[in-house]
Amino acid sequence: MKKAVITAVLAFAAVFTTGCASGRIHEKSYLRAAAVTGEYETEAVFSLFSEEDAVSGHGADIDLARSDAELKNGREIFTGYTELIIVDGRECRELLGHLLGKWKISPSCRVVYCENGGELLAEHDAEQLIGISEQAVKQGIAPESDIITVLGELCENGTAAVVGLSTDGTASSHLIY
Repeated sequence: MKKAVITAVLAFAAVFTTGCASGRIHEKSYLRAAAVTGEYETEAVFSLFSEEDAVSGHGADIDLARSDAELKNGREIFTGYTELIIVDGRECRELLGHLLGKWKISPSCRVVYCENGGELLAEHDAEQLIGISEQAVKQGIAPESDIITVLGELCENGTAAVVGLSTDGTASSHLIY
């Protein structure tokens, strides 16, 4: 009996020290791309690796929009593997700094501009949009626009050139502020 109790206690302790109980993979959604828009209220559309349809969230800021989307999706959104951020050109330096510093998105995450990014991401596959932006860079249409490069330019110059996507799928170069 004593051996059984000790074994149970050790097994219980092993589960909690290995992290199994603190965060199972299937309990989270993994962010692939996000489109952030809004002048007075933040609207964010999130494309998730495991979901076919994008999920949107609204709030006074990007964190509240994410919380709203997590509530609608039923799972926490993990941001460490994010590949694409679509911005509308408003307050980009603060937004991108927040996403990199607080959300811990990947430093290689590509930043692109679209006036109506939420609509674009809701209607198009994130993989296709990532591919269009990569091809625009390869073809010399737009400069490299990973978040580190873009933030550096925004801090140094106040502007940064990024890939500009239109709702019809064409790409160009666009300045954000």
